[in-house]
Order: sequence, then C-alpha cells, then structure tokens
Amino acid sequence: GGGEGNGAAAGEGEGEGVLLCSTALNTARFVGRYLRLVREVEPVAVEATRGLVGLVQLYVLTVFNVFWTGPPPGSAGFEEHDPGMPASLRQALLALHTSTHAGAAEQHEPLTDSAAELQADLARAAASVSLERLRAPLESQEMFALPQTIVAMESLQLLAELLRSHLLPAAEASAPAAAPRVRALVEQVGPITVQIYRGVARGMLDLEPIVAAIRSRSWAPREIGTQHSPYVDQLVQHVQQLAGSLSQLGVPVAAYRTLVGEAIGAICEHLVDGYAGVKKASDEGRAQMSLDVKTLQAALRKLLPEMAPSMAHVEDYLRALYLPPQELLAWARAHPQYSVRHRTALVALNGVSSGLKKREQQDLLDSLAKQDG
Repeated sequence: GGGEGNGAAAGEGEGEGVLLCSTALNTARFVGRYLRLVREVEPVAVEATRGLVGLVQLYVLTVFNVFWTGPPPGSAGFEEHDPGMPASLRQALLALHTSTHAGAAEQHEPLTDSAAELQADLARAAASVSLERLRAPLESQEMFALPQTIVAMESLQLLAELLRSHLLPAAEASAPAAAPRVRALVEQVGPITVQIYRGVARGMLDLEPIVAAIRSRSWAPREIGTQHSPYVDQLVQHVQQLAGSLSQLGVPVAAYRTLVGEAIGAICEHLVDGYAGVKKASDEGRAQMSLDVKTLQAALRKLLPEMAPSMAHVEDYLRALYLPPQELLAWARAHPQYSVRHRTALVALNGVSSGLKKREQQDLLDSLAKQDG
C-alpha cells in the first residue's frame, strides 16, 4: 500500500517487466508461509485460513482507500461519490468494509466463538490503519502520484493472480465457507484497478475551463461554420500531453490504455456537461457542435491509432438535440447514463427550438422526473 516499495514501470512490447512493490511482495510471502502452516497443522486449518482471508481482504481494501480520491467505503459520501463507479464494485467495496471493520454480530453469517475472536482481532487491526499516514508520502508526488499508483495497481493484480492460484484452492479445501470471499476478492481487483486509474486520469486533466468556454460562447449563428472551435485543439493537446507523459514513464500497455481511455471518457462527459449548459442553440449551432466532436474524434484517432477512441457518449447526446420534444421521454428511457440535469437541458433547448409553451415544457419535465423516480 501507500508509497512503499520500489518498482519501475515497463514500456510497451514483449519485454514488459513485473511490477511488484515491497508491501505486496511481503504480503505474498506471508500468504505462502501461512498456507504451509495450514497444510502442516490440520487442526488449525479452518481458523488459520479464515484469518488469512481476512488479512488479505484488509490489504486490498487499504490499497484501494490509499489511492482512491474519494471518501473510503463505510464513510459519509462514499455511496454518492463518482456516479460512474459500477454499482457492483460499490457494493463489493462496502461488503469488504463490513468484512474487515465490523464485529461478529454484523457479519452475514453466524460465527463460532473462535471465528468471532478472529473477527474482533481483524476489526481492531483495521481500526488501527491510518490512511492519512499512508497517503502523506503521495501528496507531494508529481502527476497525482501516477508512478506510485501504477506500481501499486500492477502489484495488486499480480497478487490477485497468486491468490487465485494458491489461496483459493486452499480455502476450498480447508475452509469452504471462506472460499466465496476469496473468489469475490480476486474478481474485484480488476474493477478496483480501473476505478483507481479513472480517478488519476481525471485528476490530471483540467477540463473545467473548456466546459466554461463551451457554455459562454454563442451557439446561435446564422451560418454554418466550416472551422472547428478552439477548445477542440485544447482537448487534443491535453490528451497528447497525457499520452506523452505515460510513454515517458514506460507504463505497461494495459495500464496505458486504461488511463488514456478513462481520460477520453472524462472529456466526453465534460463535453456533454458543457453542451447541457447552453441556453440557446440554432440548427447552425448544433451543426457546429457536431463538427467539433467529429474533428476531435478524428484527431484522437490519428494520435492514438491503436485505440480507435469513441465519442459515442457525446454523439448520442448531440443527436438528441434534434429530436422533437415528444420523443425525449423515450430517448431518456433508452439512455439512463445521462444525468437528470443533462436530460432536463434537452427539454429546455428542444422546447425553445420547437416553440413549446412553458406549460408544455413543465409537463414534459414532470414526466421526466416521474420516470426517474
């Protein structure tokens, strides 16, 4: 966890090295020693395996909490932070918090006296973890501690594979009740890694000035423009700088693609946010938006030919700007990924363009609200 350990990120190609920080290496060694004990002293196999599973769960959760940019699971605000987090991952992290921080009475299964004692020990260990102390060395690092984050996430994924091949079979043999916890833990390491990379990629991009520029400019010209807007060049420059920084660090291919992909996803979401803030748009203005997005996509595909970035999130929203108001309800049902504010903005923009009366607009907004409820 934290900023402990050393590791050098490997570059693209067949010669990618193994990334493993010292904390993950020590955890792997500890698991190996524990599993030997389980095999050699059968009477304690069940309790030893259960205790080991709890410690590994605590390690994974702690790594997530250290590198996660939002409130930790179990604290106020976690369930609302970053709506883009998959619901399955959010629930898995909350369950992980309960498994490691709560007492025996709060577990989802009845525990024997010895298991309850183990659970109490685990909860005490979890309560002693200081996230502030573990995060402190990262706060002074450049690029949102990107090199340290990459080493930590790659280490976590390697550890997950070791748990899949060694701890899971041992749990299935010695403590079947603990096996589902190991399986669930291993399955969530991939989504955890993506979520952490998502936060880092978004933190490295300053997109608010671009959103402000979109909202403040006029989108009601009388003639169709032939040149893209200046903010398109700024966005391409953002991605170019990020890709260059990642290449200089020698980031592993999978991590590189995840980070760049999440950055482009953030750009798409911010573009929609900007367009949703526009008060008035003529048909020529809508055409300018489409030109900007097409130009941006072409530039990104030229910059990142191996990734073929998609702008579907923005394109779908722009297509909705051309819909008659009576079709917006059906569109909203089919596109739940857009926020209530973004869908409400469509009603306002399309309503003005189609001459919808204020009462009719309000009725449509009420129908949207009922649909969300």
